[in-house]
Amino acid sequence: MPMHYFRLVSSEVRSQHLRAITALSSPDLSVPEVQLTDQTAYTFISRGVSSSSPSSTATVARQLASLPPEAALRRVMLFSSQDGALSLNVFETEGAAEPLFGANPDARVDEMAFRLRLREYSQQLSAGEFVGQPNHPAPSAMLSDAELERFLSKCSSRFVVQHVPRLLYKQLRLYQAVAGTEAASLEMEHGYEDDKEATLITAAIPGLTPRAALEKGAALLGRYGLGLRRAQVDDVRDGGGGVTLLRMLVSPEGAELSGTAWGQLATDLTRVKWLDDAALALASAYPSIGLARAEVALALSSLSLSVLDHPLLGRPQVFERLTKPTVAVHAQSLADLFLQRHQPASPLPDALFTSSLEAWERGIEVALSEEEDRALLRTMGSAVRNTLRCNAFLAERSALVLRMDPHFFAPALPPSPNANNLPYGVFFGAGRHFNGYHVRFRDVARGGLRVVLPASTEAHTAESRRHFNECFSLAWAQQLKNKDIPEGGSKAVCLVEPVPGADREDLLHGCVKRFTDGLLDLLTPDPAVVNQIAFAADQKADLLYLGPDENITTTDIDWIVERAEQRGYPLAQAFMSSKPRAGINHKVYGVTSEGVAVFLDAGLRSLGITPTAQPWTVKLTGGPDGDVAGNMLKILDREYGAMVRVVGIADGSGSAEDPQGLPMEELLRLVHSNLPLMELDRSRLSPQGQLFSADTAEGAAKRNSMHSRVRSDALVPAGGRPSTVNASNWKEMLLPDGTPSSRLIVEGANLFLTADARQALFDAARLPIVKDSSANKCGVICSSMEIVASMSLSVDEFLSIKETYVEQVLDRLRELARLEANLLFTESARQPEVALPILSERISSSMIRVSDSLSAQLEGFSTEQQSRIWPLMRDQLPPVLFLNHAQRLPERLPWEYTKEMISSGLAGRLVYREGLQYVEGMGDARLSSASLAYLQQEQHVRKLAQEVAASGMASAAAIESLLMRGGVRAAVDDLPFRK
Repeated sequence: MPMHYFRLVSSEVRSQHLRAITALSSPDLSVPEVQLTDQTAYTFISRGVSSSSPSSTATVARQLASLPPEAALRRVMLFSSQDGALSLNVFETEGAAEPLFGANPDARVDEMAFRLRLREYSQQLSAGEFVGQPNHPAPSAMLSDAELERFLSKCSSRFVVQHVPRLLYKQLRLYQAVAGTEAASLEMEHGYEDDKEATLITAAIPGLTPRAALEKGAALLGRYGLGLRRAQVDDVRDGGGGVTLLRMLVSPEGAELSGTAWGQLATDLTRVKWLDDAALALASAYPSIGLARAEVALALSSLSLSVLDHPLLGRPQVFERLTKPTVAVHAQSLADLFLQRHQPASPLPDALFTSSLEAWERGIEVALSEEEDRALLRTMGSAVRNTLRCNAFLAERSALVLRMDPHFFAPALPPSPNANNLPYGVFFGAGRHFNGYHVRFRDVARGGLRVVLPASTEAHTAESRRHFNECFSLAWAQQLKNKDIPEGGSKAVCLVEPVPGADREDLLHGCVKRFTDGLLDLLTPDPAVVNQIAFAADQKADLLYLGPDENITTTDIDWIVERAEQRGYPLAQAFMSSKPRAGINHKVYGVTSEGVAVFLDAGLRSLGITPTAQPWTVKLTGGPDGDVAGNMLKILDREYGAMVRVVGIADGSGSAEDPQGLPMEELLRLVHSNLPLMELDRSRLSPQGQLFSADTAEGAAKRNSMHSRVRSDALVPAGGRPSTVNASNWKEMLLPDGTPSSRLIVEGANLFLTADARQALFDAARLPIVKDSSANKCGVICSSMEIVASMSLSVDEFLSIKETYVEQVLDRLRELARLEANLLFTESARQPEVALPILSERISSSMIRVSDSLSAQLEGFSTEQQSRIWPLMRDQLPPVLFLNHAQRLPERLPWEYTKEMISSGLAGRLVYREGLQYVEGMGDARLSSASLAYLQQEQHVRKLAQEVAASGMASAAAIESLLMRGGVRAAVDDLPFRK
């Protein structure tokens, strides 16, 4: 064995190896390889490795793949015997790590000896003895004794003592370059230890596990015809996610690599942490395709799932077809065309691009015999035609993100006879372990970012097929919901691939970072980034605004805002709402639930129940530790006390049922302690009460059916996956006599019921259902109010008024919910044959029509006209903001935003005040005139009302109220265009 084997492996372990080698050498044993396993390492001893050639990268990859998924590597060591008869590869696991200066006295002797060698080397560096020698670091304050001590404190004992000082300092320098960042750093030392064929590759890679680093590194080496002689991988745990240090001693297995090839390998190694395993596998199967084209081809195939409607083209089948030789060659040429089109220095001209794509399309029709292959490639070709720009040429990108022409998705959009439902813009992102969509229906739009992690590969396959449809449906629901605010509707859905053995929180957070950072690539005005993106002359820059949704944590929110600031995004504080400190956290203040509670109250009263004066029952989905459900429990207790009984509740952990009412005090304990339902004290239940754990088959069945089984006056879905109640199972909501198990549903959770399920329940049982776009609209209204403050105030200024501001926002939320609830149930009484969800959509559509119409009218306003209508902003902003900062607001709030805020505010007042019939009875041309007239006459009537209020008349208040309620419409009706 080589000398470094004896330096790196303890005598005790060497004895174990010797016994295994003796057994392997026995003529009675004919196996080519022996595996040793203990609590700290997996060792593979193999026969017949030539001493003149490196260990096979394929062998290392095979051995890595054979390890259990949960085996997290701490270090890897590869050895070849000097006579070429044996290879010995050691994969040490987490248990092998021992802290520096730990309790082991034997280790301390080695550590102190190494420290002396480090000091000697440090003195030589400082004296300049190695200046001009490229394999030694230059003297630097970054290599001071204090910096070295900080580095060593994060390392294991073995990592430190088994290095020569020069290489340890090299790794310190690489670690310093990447610590606290997402970028990787790498150095290559050719002719290592005077061996002209040997190259030492040293890399520092944040956010990638040692095992993944070695797996991806070995896969890349195989593509470049390089074999491994030795490899070590360790991680430095610095509290910021850790940095993996990878060292590979390699040499060519065939021809020498050119300088260009070494440079490309270095680029690939620094990007490998961002690459999805499937892209790496495609590049390994077809070396000529290269990583860049493989990544593009895989992204296009994943994007195609959004519009492919074919039972044989699910996610696994698409990738399987992509790797067929007959398909891969066409995918490679399409990826080439894509990259040529978006080459920033000289993008392929329109005419040449169009003719080349058409020729490619004709080629696949002739060359391929299977319709499924042609269908996949046709759709991928359409995706290339409809890609407006991408970040493919950014060196440090963390994902591939495409800005799409929404027309690409037209085949997947549901029929919409009464409204144009083509999105304004769509982004698609593909990266390591995730795909993501962002869909918006206006230039300025707002909506949440949710992260979905299916429980299994099979579930992920099913979610992949409906990924775009879910994002589109959520964004459209958001568009209807955002009727009260200046922003249109949007939604982002990041679908994460399950990874065996991966930490769930690390996986989710990593995918959120990669997706949002990829979006920022196409949003930032930073010239260094913009110059690497090919923009068509008529393309307009995008601005996106996000909010928190499913599986987004405060850590994610803080990181996204901080990253937006680092990337130079305009109004970075507005990029993400619900910031824990400088924002209005939805869960802390219960903003969504406040609106849901208002609709619930109005719905109960429409049934003849006075919820503050008579007993009633409710069931909820969503746990006490969730945002909407937890806050609903607090509001129910605050507003109704002993009058309300919670007879059922279900969350991810299980469900609880009690016809006598679950103990509210115990439920609130879980809410305040942020605990799931299964932490409920069973002893507090009544004799009829039951608690079911979702860990058992029976418990899961009870949990999954609680919302349909348990009888109650009201059901509030406040958590759960979209389409829980759908066309195939809506009848489960009915009791044997055909009546619904709940007399009222108020959708606190988005899309809990599908549209056809809502209509079917109305047709069968006249069940009133308050649609999500009405019931939970207050969350996004709050986010909009938060962003207005972010655009107007510094962080310190906002914090100084935060508590007052939040109280005023909550008052505004309850008012807007009450206005719509009153109109919704008033219209329902007038039109009992129409389901509530239809009325809800008509209210939204009417308000959007008015808002869009007025916005178009205000578009051409002069500066003087803009200043005249500025006072209308008083009605749209919390008083503490308007009164304290009125002078700066016109400068801080762009006219585009102000215009939309005034338009949406007037639309709400008009529709809530005058009703549906008034708006729906007007065509677009008349509505355009009427909306501007309504704005003008409202200002006039407001002045009259103020004069009445100041008159001192005994009935002034009543007259003022009547003027504002009916005077504006009367004034508009008297205008000539209405005659």
